[in-house]
Amino acid sequence: MTIAEMFSPEQFRHSGHELIDLLAEHLATNLEGKDKVLDWQDPKEAEKSWQQALPLQPSLTPASFMDALRDDILPSGLAVHHPRNLGHQVAMPLPMAALCDLVAALTNQAMAVYEAGPAATLIERQVVQWLAELIGWRGAEGILTSGGAQANLTTLLAARQIKAERDVWKEGITSGPPLKILASEHAHYSLARAAGIMGLGTEAVIKVATDAAGRMDVSALIAAHQKAVINGDNIIAVVATAGCTPTGSIDPLDEIGTYCNAQNLWLHVDGAHGASMLLSRQYRDKLRGIELADSVVWDGHKLLYMPAPVSAVLFKNPQHCFAAFAQEASYLFQGESAQDETYNTSYRTLECTKRMMGLKLWAAFSLYGVDGLGALVDKVFATARLLADKLQTTPDFELLMMPETNIVCFRHQSGDSSAIRKKLVVSGAFHLTQVNLHGEIWLRTTIMNPFTSNSDLDFLLEQIKIAA
Repeated sequence: MTIAEMFSPEQFRHSGHELIDLLAEHLATNLEGKDKVLDWQDPKEAEKSWQQALPLQPSLTPASFMDALRDDILPSGLAVHHPRNLGHQVAMPLPMAALCDLVAALTNQAMAVYEAGPAATLIERQVVQWLAELIGWRGAEGILTSGGAQANLTTLLAARQIKAERDVWKEGITSGPPLKILASEHAHYSLARAAGIMGLGTEAVIKVATDAAGRMDVSALIAAHQKAVINGDNIIAVVATAGCTPTGSIDPLDEIGTYCNAQNLWLHVDGAHGASMLLSRQYRDKLRGIELADSVVWDGHKLLYMPAPVSAVLFKNPQHCFAAFAQEASYLFQGESAQDETYNTSYRTLECTKRMMGLKLWAAFSLYGVDGLGALVDKVFATARLLADKLQTTPDFELLMMPETNIVCFRHQSGDSSAIRKKLVVSGAFHLTQVNLHGEIWLRTTIMNPFTSNSDLDFLLEQIKIAA
């Protein structure tokens, strides 16, 4: 095959049409729930069928490549658009958003500096302003990045630089008092990982107790803060969660924000999952107080229904956006200060080569509006509440707590939750997860699909009874 053939617009056009037809059929089949959610195979056995010698010459034609997609690759994946996919907090992407990722892939706007992706940069800045406006901020700044873990790391780096009372970026973490972070016991593991990466150590994340509903106990937060002060620790951030991963619980943001503002503490809200409640007229009040935060993380690839990954890192004070990565790189940046580099995104993110992420969000807001996107949130939250109601009225089931979001935790009283989950996943009937809370295993469903129906929920409970 010649180089010209490798870049052939005609071949791209032909294969692209065929690919869209294939994916459209895949989407339709999944939405109708015709096939299994997952065709489970033991990974060690499954890997054998993929092993082959390094192809020094072409081993597929464009036609046989499409056959491989149709017959081998797509059927082997998790059917994220299936109404019985109730596992992780992963969106069933909006099809138009997926097309935007195709545009991003082909045009390959690197976005390290403005000239490497002019339209991509300006679209991203517009999306950031929209998200900040939904929070209740004006004149805020932010960046889109690859996932909530990297987004949380970015915000904590900024908080460290602002609140450490010294230039930690240049002087290191040993140049002053120990730096600590206060967070809910249900905070995402990425916070401890960020503390490790930052050199603080994972034990620098002080876990704050939660109440029976899984929400941070404000009195426990105050006590933990006062103890840290006595110990001479420097608290660089308090992390509140808007929709924690284990149970979907929402910390009392208003109370936490009031306390943090009074004590001059940096408040970071990890809204990776739950910030999308701001789109909903029905549920946005659950996040009252989020506007008191100094920083917010918001994942698009969860309840904004974007293809992964895309996460927003948002700062109330626009100057704080430049604090995380305070360094020079003359081959990229020509300004005299970080503020001069507002349109060069690499000054504010871990990524140098950064994907064009804003287009799919810009398209979704433009095509469907806040109300349209909010309707998706309303629907899956209502389905989660319906499941909770069924669990309360069905014998032998125990509901952990009424769901605040779209995550429902429960168990069957006569069965091993881990074994039940494995049976359902291996059978392909459902995909769901489990969570260990205080030594007890609970089944965990995340309702992400607005097409998950009443009959799907009834069938879930029937299958769990049989498995138990």
